[in-house]
Amino acid sequence: MSAPGTAASRRGTAVLAALLLVAGFLGLLAPRSARADSAPPATSSTPATVAADALPTVQINGVAWQQVVVGTTVYVAGSFTSARPAGAAAGTGETPRGNLLAYDITTGTLLTSWAPTLNAQALTIAASPDGSRIYVGGDFTQANGQPRQRVAAFDATTGALVAAWHPTVNSQVRAIAATADTVYLGGSITAVGGVSRSRLAAVRASDGGLLPWAPVPGVGSTAGNRDGNTATSDQVLGLVVTSGGTQVVASGRFDSLNGVKSTGIGALDATTGATRPFAVNQLITNQGVNSAIYSLTTDGTTVYGTGYDYQGPGNVEGSFAAVADGGALIEINDCRGDTYSSYATRGVLYVASHTHQCTYIGGFPEQNPRVNKHGTAYTATPSNVVRWGTNVNWVGKPAGTQLDFFPDFSIGAYTGQNQATWSVTGNGDYVVYGGEFPRVNGTGQQGLVRFAVPTIAPDKIGPVFTGFTTTVATPSPGVARVAWKSTYDNDNEYLTYRVFRDSTSTAPVYTTTAPSTWWSTPMMGWSDTGQTGSHRYKVTATDPFGNSTASPWSATVTIPTGTTPARTYAAAVRADGATDHYALDEVTGTTVYSDLGGTDLTAGAGVTRGATGAIAGDPDTASSFAGSSTAFAASPTAIAAPNVFTLEAWFRTTSTTGGRIVGYGDASTGTSTTTDRHVYMDAAGRVLFGVNWLNTRRTLQSAAGLNDGRYHHVVASMGPAGMALYVDGRLVGSRADTTSGPNYTAYFRIGADASWSGANAFNGTIDEVAVYPTVLSAGQVTNHWTLGSTGTATNVPPTASFTSTAQDLALGLDGSGSTDADGSIASYAWAFGDGGTATGATAAHTYAAGGTYQVTLTVTDDKGATGTQTRAVTVTPPPPNQPPTAAFTATPNALAVTVDGGGSTDADGSIASYAWAFGDGGTATGATAAHTYAAGGTYTVTLTVTDDDGATGSVSHDVTAVPGPQLLAADTFARTVAAGFGTADTGGAWTTVNGGTRTSVTLGAGVLRLDAAGNLDNAFLQGVSSTGSNVLVSFSASSTPTGSGTYVYVTGRRLGSNQEYRVRVRLLADGTVALAFSRLADGAAEAFPGGELIVPGLTYTPGTTLDVRLQTTGTGTTTLRATVWTHGTTEPATPTLTRTDATASLQAAGGLGLAASLPGSATAATTVRITAYTASTAG
Repeated sequence: MSAPGTAASRRGTAVLAALLLVAGFLGLLAPRSARADSAPPATSSTPATVAADALPTVQINGVAWQQVVVGTTVYVAGSFTSARPAGAAAGTGETPRGNLLAYDITTGTLLTSWAPTLNAQALTIAASPDGSRIYVGGDFTQANGQPRQRVAAFDATTGALVAAWHPTVNSQVRAIAATADTVYLGGSITAVGGVSRSRLAAVRASDGGLLPWAPVPGVGSTAGNRDGNTATSDQVLGLVVTSGGTQVVASGRFDSLNGVKSTGIGALDATTGATRPFAVNQLITNQGVNSAIYSLTTDGTTVYGTGYDYQGPGNVEGSFAAVADGGALIEINDCRGDTYSSYATRGVLYVASHTHQCTYIGGFPEQNPRVNKHGTAYTATPSNVVRWGTNVNWVGKPAGTQLDFFPDFSIGAYTGQNQATWSVTGNGDYVVYGGEFPRVNGTGQQGLVRFAVPTIAPDKIGPVFTGFTTTVATPSPGVARVAWKSTYDNDNEYLTYRVFRDSTSTAPVYTTTAPSTWWSTPMMGWSDTGQTGSHRYKVTATDPFGNSTASPWSATVTIPTGTTPARTYAAAVRADGATDHYALDEVTGTTVYSDLGGTDLTAGAGVTRGATGAIAGDPDTASSFAGSSTAFAASPTAIAAPNVFTLEAWFRTTSTTGGRIVGYGDASTGTSTTTDRHVYMDAAGRVLFGVNWLNTRRTLQSAAGLNDGRYHHVVASMGPAGMALYVDGRLVGSRADTTSGPNYTAYFRIGADASWSGANAFNGTIDEVAVYPTVLSAGQVTNHWTLGSTGTATNVPPTASFTSTAQDLALGLDGSGSTDADGSIASYAWAFGDGGTATGATAAHTYAAGGTYQVTLTVTDDKGATGTQTRAVTVTPPPPNQPPTAAFTATPNALAVTVDGGGSTDADGSIASYAWAFGDGGTATGATAAHTYAAGGTYTVTLTVTDDDGATGSVSHDVTAVPGPQLLAADTFARTVAAGFGTADTGGAWTTVNGGTRTSVTLGAGVLRLDAAGNLDNAFLQGVSSTGSNVLVSFSASSTPTGSGTYVYVTGRRLGSNQEYRVRVRLLADGTVALAFSRLADGAAEAFPGGELIVPGLTYTPGTTLDVRLQTTGTGTTTLRATVWTHGTTEPATPTLTRTDATASLQAAGGLGLAASLPGSATAATTVRITAYTASTAG
């Protein structure tokens, strides 16, 4: 065990006190069920883990103490000065970083946009609830070059300091938790802003101002320190906010909060700081300089914690979960090896630690030499119990199950603490670890690494080759017994094994799927029967993602010729899932073969061969055990003693001393010191089954007198339902209070070993011993007894089971869940309770009337036995059909309208059809439709919908069709006219009032030639009349304006001579463009309502084409809108100029026109060319 914060604790209190003042990282010293993996079996209820593939991630040159994830960004706090890309060696591609960095969780690449700096290490990092701000705490006094005393806040996007937030904290900050309004701080704090605080403080999120929240942690006794250290501590290491922001949970080295016993962890009111009940702290003993609850995380309703202990009083080195409100224990993962961080997601709790033993919850045992796992996973909800251990507070408490996720982290040297990982977090799809590890899975990946769910990960972590060998024995004629030691995969417990004979280019001769882990790779096997000649064998192991490894080819063996009698009993043992079957029929030698190819045993001198066997009609022999200390057979290697198993044997004796028949012990030779999970006989001839449950011997026993010289059949099992003992096919005892035994590595033994009653050594004959990884059913046990004692199996009747689904009067039935323990289901017969019948595994039936009916399924197995299940089902008539509800939206556009009836609904069915009537005789079908009216007006549109039962519903809405803009005039000037403009393409003849000889049409333009100052040229479309017009004109001028400029007019309404609304575009000599509305009315001089505007951002050069739009609308009050812009660019969305005018003589329909003029101040001629003209109506 290591202890963050106490590596130097044994040097004395003075040294420890000095260390605590150092501003640096040294101050941090401080029954197996189906396991989940990245692809658990489909039948498993346990969650899938992320894959163990180490994804490329930015690297650091120091240590990452803590991380926080916001969206897809991982923010990292630690002690480092540089970052480099994944795969780069140290010193290559380095980017400076000052104890903080951020990277993209989906790519692992460094974010260049977030690079704040600190002048000393950061120990903790947290995000504001909205993710916009990143809070950091540690030992630093500067951030981004600005004074910041041990805490700082940064913009989550830019990395800029939050200028208004700068609390002054006088000592190390180790924990931060934030709400939208408040930031909670924990560590070695004694003052904030000069105001006294004891390890805990709170400041405003807005400006960092100190709040009155001031809980007081207290120190505990040093009596539990196992190295004699008398120093104490009340340092805070972890903080989370829970319960909707009303509660803060703190953890660390303290023993009390506000004087209330709260060992290692406690809850506080988020406003007042008062202590709240938190039940788990009455079970935890971690406190002081040698022990602490090191970290906390939360999802708001559950608090996850981790602990460490190094010669201190603590009882938590693993992880735990507690209810946020009240602190009731949810689970305790009672492993050994300090744990520094945890993260729960998708039903899995990931931890960063140096775990070296998890046997107390059925995980991996201690290894010699020790093996540490730095990234492990557990179920996040209870699926287990603490079965054993020295921490008595946890025995029998709910626990998680250790999952098959074991990436390989290398230990780093940066902190000198012999650690690898310090932090773990994620975002659901990814799990990210931080620490000081230099490599992951053997590949350089320093300090940071990502793992992903299997749908994202490459899933290339496959079975391990080490020790994967194949051996072949030929125990009898025509039989090759192939045996191999299973291998393992670091993120898949279940592997598929394929056995090949002579060549891998042909199909495998045997395939099976079995579980294994890095610490438990049991022997496996298969017998190839009916073979002759010479053969060799190879075995492959493949994980669910297709990764595989293969054993070498076995030595070639020659299979003896002849025939081996069919052994019906042995076939039943195999069919019921035994992993080892010891027929004990060897003629000579010390090897006791597992006929299934599992673990062979070695027999001692007190075992002799050739005794008459137990199985009726089977000439196979048994072995005699002489009642001596050497009368046993034992496995050569130890395994983790199982908590789910069945032991089976046949025995015969007349001894009155009793003795051990079969079971587990901690020695392969001599007599075991630890022994349990064993079957033995006492002096009275009773058979007992014993398991050591929490240092209490729990037994079941038969009646006396089984030492009668006849063969008897014994079966002993243990599993989640408890212990069971069968003798001669009958259950003679069971108990539900014992579901596991002590966690130790054990050898399997037949015959002599330490016994709890009677002699150690059995004197008699033993035959047909089998070991199962499951609990045999009563039916299977009875079948084995009957088959062994009579030579004929007792047919076990099938079990009928079905599910039903009712909808109205219709019933669906599925009987495929029916089973037959010793065969198969041959037929299914249904009786529906109303006289109706059916056959087949599935059936359907419709009743004539509602009611409750007794449905019976009778299944018949392949031997003619039947099983029946009857269940009541209730069917109800369907309710009366509810008519559908029609609903639609209509979108008119001029004379066209589109309609959408998709919002129509049918409460008890679906819409079958849509019918539209548009109010003008037009119709349509379909959920959507479109229609164009011949004329404007208001029309009533009706939608009628019909449902799947024929009922209808209708709704009507009025829509108004409005004719769209109508073209008034258009001219492309694609003609030649010597004088005047001639006739427009649309709009009739142009009338020239002034400058007739200077106006012409040539080369696609209407030309207005201004030869001298005072010239005015114009042209009008007198045949057009409208109260609303939208005129668009394109024009250019040939020379630079002189004097007060060149004037170009566009007329939007002309009622006669000097009766016009128009817009004037004035081109000035400096290139600027001015815009004004011009009004001619009642013989008065030209007026400019609202004055002239210099058009911002618009410049003009000779020959450039400008576009000008004039919109003239309304009567009574006329609105004028004008826009001018360079041709070929986007028209501005907002008119350049808007004015209104109510001159009475202009409030009527009028014509259109164009004009250009040179003022009297002009000194040079110019020509205005009109290249495009269109006018349409405007509302």
